[in-house]
Amino acid sequence: MATIGLVRLPAWEAGIGALIILALSPPAIGQLDPGDRKNAVSQTCAQECHVDIWNRKVMHGPAATNCSACHLQGNPDDHNFFLVAKEDKLCQSCHDLPHKDKMHTPVREGRCLECHDPHGSDHANALLTDPVKLCITCHRDDFNSASFVHGPVAIGACVLCHEAHSSPRDHLLRDEARTLCLTCHDDVMDLKEGDHLHGALNEDCTACHDAHASDHRYQLHATAPELCATCHQDVMDAMTTDRAVVHGAILEEGGCSTCHAPHSSSLPGLQKMTQPKLCLTCHNKDMNDHHGQPLQNMQELLSTNANHHGPIREGLCTACHDPHSGDHFRLLVEEYPQDFYAPFDIEQYKLCFRCHIPDLVQSPKGTGLTEFRNGEQNLHWVHVNQEKGRTCRACHEVHASSRPAHIRESVPFGSSGWMLEINFAQSDVGGSCAPACHSAKTYDRTLLPGAPQLTPAIP
Repeated sequence: MATIGLVRLPAWEAGIGALIILALSPPAIGQLDPGDRKNAVSQTCAQECHVDIWNRKVMHGPAATNCSACHLQGNPDDHNFFLVAKEDKLCQSCHDLPHKDKMHTPVREGRCLECHDPHGSDHANALLTDPVKLCITCHRDDFNSASFVHGPVAIGACVLCHEAHSSPRDHLLRDEARTLCLTCHDDVMDLKEGDHLHGALNEDCTACHDAHASDHRYQLHATAPELCATCHQDVMDAMTTDRAVVHGAILEEGGCSTCHAPHSSSLPGLQKMTQPKLCLTCHNKDMNDHHGQPLQNMQELLSTNANHHGPIREGLCTACHDPHSGDHFRLLVEEYPQDFYAPFDIEQYKLCFRCHIPDLVQSPKGTGLTEFRNGEQNLHWVHVNQEKGRTCRACHEVHASSRPAHIRESVPFGSSGWMLEINFAQSDVGGSCAPACHSAKTYDRTLLPGAPQLTPAIP
């Protein structure tokens, strides 16, 4: 145990004679527990007057071992005490903090006691109060009122990201903002070879996320599409301004992030998943388009009809549909007749002939072009290439069918939506159909030139 004694000192600076309490050979603070502290300091200070100071979990070193390190007694009869140095210099006599470019205001102004108790505390580093409450006594106090609070903020661990005293960086950050974020969120950069990275990740995460709290999920500054538009306004304008049709998913809350991964993806365009799986996350139910017209439950159609159109088999819904906006109905990327009947114009069939050969409907003879022929007569030409031609959808289901060549079971006819069954049947040499618009007709590819030709039947 340390030897404690009273020593009379000569007058100090102002000539005041004083009795001060000295701790001779004091033990280190780490060697003291609360039960020993009373025995390690002056009996006069510890037991007779200032008992409350020694009952704290965390003691300031001098307060636990040597009161005279900070205090000087004046007239013993008046029990007067003085600090041995000015308050703004006293702490610095022991705590020589490195002064970096950016300093916490209380540190710069020597107001250490705004955060620390000079004797001791029930909190680490002798803080005045719980760290959860301490910082918000000066800083924003509405973090916890937000809907989504960053974990370190919620538990008062501000010093995980901020230096308490000084830093070479703005906002007293302990490191560059992006580096700080990745110390906890390293999974964001867990990339595989060939992955596509959102360019924003090369910048500051706080461009999208509030580092403390927000009313938006993931502490975002806003929800998409408003958030995305802060950087991609030109893209947003191009997608929505003066376009006849805008994909509803873009304008709904969540917007871009419905289809695109915000950080990285193994797929081009930062797609969250492959098509059509991605499209079916929304098109898995009955819904209406922006004009209030019904849209088919595409998941149900594809799951119950095994014969899928080529682009769907290849996972390319965007081969026919623009995922953002367009000037054609159903977000089609090219012209395509919307009506059941339409006068033939090859310009109106640009969509289909991005993949199919235009001669399919332009040539009267179909040998080498199509299997839908009677001898050499091209029956696509018969049905489509005329003043009141049938459009492709009159016979074909453009997404999926249970019949070969995507032949439909039935087609809508008239304004009432009356459904006409096609009754198509395939044979080894051709096939037949018997819709309500004409009597049963059969075609045969093996017929020799000069055989009777089929004539178009228009109801």
